[in-house]
Amino acid sequence: MKRLLAAAAASAAVASFPAHAAPSCKNLSVTPLAFGNYDVFNATPNDSVGTISYSCPPPTTPTVTIDVGLAFANGRRRMTRSAGGDWLSYDIFVDAPRTVVWSSTPVNVPAGNAASVPFYGRLFAQQGVSQGSYSDTLVVTFTF
Repeated sequence: MKRLLAAAAASAAVASFPAHAAPSCKNLSVTPLAFGNYDVFNATPNDSVGTISYSCPPPTTPTVTIDVGLAFANGRRRMTRSAGGDWLSYDIFVDAPRTVVWSSTPVNVPAGNAASVPFYGRLFAQQGVSQGSYSDTLVVTFTF
């Protein structure tokens, strides 16, 4: 009889501990870069800014990587012309002055509800390309 009471007391004690959900991120979204019209004779690069939005409550410490895209070559991301044959070199940066490339190396982003971080794109100047529509697809990986 003693054993039965001890088992009942132990299960009651376990049931009284509060439950804790593991920290989780949600509502992840990315606004695409839009470089606009490209002038092959303009010596100034086309710049654009996108945003990664998310909700990651503390103590979550999220990191973000951005892959190299579908046509990476010669150390640069490239957009492909929809009709084929040409590429426009561009890159994505962590910082507004566009000095640190955002790549497959994880970048720490702050935790928070309804948080967002910008990313900065640059379409390099004076590339001799054909007229047309250019695009690329990137995979943004959010790790927490």
